[in-house]
Amino acid sequence: MPAKSGFQLQDGDIELLHSVYQLRIATIDHLAALSGRSVRALWGRLHKLKERRYLTTVARFMQKQVYAIGSEAKAILIEHGYAPRDFAERRLRHNELTEIGIRHSLFVADVHTRVMLLTRSGPIALAHWQEGSTLWDSVVPHRDDPVIPIRPDAYFVLKQIDRPEGKNKFHIFLEADRSTMSHERMATKIAGYLAYYEHGAYRQKYPGMRAFIVATVTQTRQRAAELRKDLHPLIPRAASRDAYLFIPFEDLTLTRLLPKAAANAA
Repeated sequence: MPAKSGFQLQDGDIELLHSVYQLRIATIDHLAALSGRSVRALWGRLHKLKERRYLTTVARFMQKQVYAIGSEAKAILIEHGYAPRDFAERRLRHNELTEIGIRHSLFVADVHTRVMLLTRSGPIALAHWQEGSTLWDSVVPHRDDPVIPIRPDAYFVLKQIDRPEGKNKFHIFLEADRSTMSHERMATKIAGYLAYYEHGAYRQKYPGMRAFIVATVTQTRQRAAELRKDLHPLIPRAASRDAYLFIPFEDLTLTRLLPKAAANAA
């Protein structure tokens, strides 16, 4: 790409923009992990991308800048097939995030980055990742019961490439837990997912999905253990509990995400 004011956008820069677009917001640590470049090497480049409005910053978190896509990156992402054409007309809303929203989004980005790294090689691929209000749904467990919202923090699909088509996809709803929600509210979430599955209410929004996993990823092992202890007894069939996971982030692996219950998911 031609140099502008002594600056030339390089292939590595475009991959950085792609990573930020995928994660929605990101810190230099996320970008270093995904690019394989050192924090020190990236710092100056990110500063130049921000100066030229390819990136913008929405906050500082733990003394690190939180990056989001800038206005000049839209055309680049579309040109390289990373974003749909209507992305050019979309309003960038990163500056509307609250501090709580930024902290939560960064934890989702932590999980997304980990899954991307775990699926870079081997028989399991990340086939799809989706966030936002397009995932929102609701369910009524029983007649006259109140409506329970279904609002996962993300939905993603892992594909096992060495298994036959139709038996090789694992559909996962992510609940990114930062210990800010009471056990009672978490119990309501589990009740919602149970009814969502029992009534088959997910089939209209997710055609072809036969089953799903709910993965609650926590920031600490203690929190994961507490939630598992309190919430697993709410699941009526013991065999179904393998589809409701409580995983501390530090223990997040593909093996933990794909327990035996996932064998029938497609």
